[in-house]
Amino acid sequence: MRHTTPDGPTAQGAADVPTNVYTDRAIRLATTSDIVALVAIENTSFPGDRLDRRRFRYLLTQANSVTFVDVDGAVVRGYIMLLLRTGWRGARVYSIATHPAHLGCGVAARLLTAAERWATAHGCVEVRLEVRTDNAASLALFRKRGYVAFGRHAAYYHDGMDALRLRRTLAL
Repeated sequence: MRHTTPDGPTAQGAADVPTNVYTDRAIRLATTSDIVALVAIENTSFPGDRLDRRRFRYLLTQANSVTFVDVDGAVVRGYIMLLLRTGWRGARVYSIATHPAHLGCGVAARLLTAAERWATAHGCVEVRLEVRTDNAASLALFRKRGYVAFGRHAAYYHDGMDALRLRRTLAL
């Protein structure tokens, strides 16, 4: 079932992504019980401009957003958060992070797939994001997935690093 308005998608009614029945690994919707793990990932992944508990709680409970986590049993290995905006049939990757202990294991790629599938199922026609111009691993992942540059934000990050704006058109 699609949850869209004439003005674009909403986070209402977001459904879990199916679990692999052969392992305890899954992509699922984040809940407020994940906030401690989300903050820990945030603090180990980013040197500045971090989301804190209060911001995560707001984004999980009140904002027009959807957040997925990659879990292995009880361990949250990474997350992706999409923001939605009234009047736009797109989604913005507000944040994506993998705990350093799980880098290189495909966590970010699986989360991106789940987010893109959710966005497509909910009527989004594109996904946009910003990425540090010096983040080679993330740039490689997004480019491999068909994201193209469409702009740049000068001195976007806390340390003055520029951000490259990327987007991908989704197939409906």
